[in-house]
Amino acid sequence: MSAVETQEVEKRYGPVRALRDVSFSVPEGTVTLVAGPNGAGKSTLLRILACLTRPTSGLIRILGRDPFRKDGPALRSELGWLGPEPGLYADLTVEENLAFVARLHGSDSGRVESVLEELGLAAMRHRRARTLSQGYRRRTGLARALLHQPRILLLDEPWNGLDEEASERLTKVLQRHRARGGTVLVAAHAVPAARELADQVLRLEQGVLRMLPGGPREETHG
Repeated sequence: MSAVETQEVEKRYGPVRALRDVSFSVPEGTVTLVAGPNGAGKSTLLRILACLTRPTSGLIRILGRDPFRKDGPALRSELGWLGPEPGLYADLTVEENLAFVARLHGSDSGRVESVLEELGLAAMRHRRARTLSQGYRRRTGLARALLHQPRILLLDEPWNGLDEEASERLTKVLQRHRARGGTVLVAAHAVPAARELADQVLRLEQGVLRMLPGGPREETHG
């Protein structure tokens, strides 16, 4: 079964067509890179897949079901989302932010400890979110997305603001997620690690899917 499938998806903002007839399929247990220049529609596509905005027209299937119908709430629990802003409460500590989200999803405290260690955040656990650097805010946002062990991760420019050590850690986290059968769709601009990790690349240009190559090497040299 496909983890994600779209058919002729279009998104309009007034006269602007942010996405035009976008159709693709993502197999379960793979990493898909959504590539393209700034303004190509990458973030819009991921926001639709994360159920944060509806497409103007077209069909969306997440794990074989329509997330904008009655299956929506159950399907959203299978998604982990990291957008440009990590969605943290500024006056809560890293640990408090994660504990709050864990309670919402019914995850236990052991899961909080696990993601703190996995993302190298244990030493920052008592720091308030408003005092964190951009890189640590991104790490905490990713920890938030991973807490409930979603089947599908949707990540918008997750390498932004990360140093070399944090970038390598992120790549390993995504590799482990795929190895466990999870699926990743990640929008990234000119990030070599993302191209090396990807099983397939979707390239968007002005809202149009221009190419669907078989892997990062083909996309890079095409």
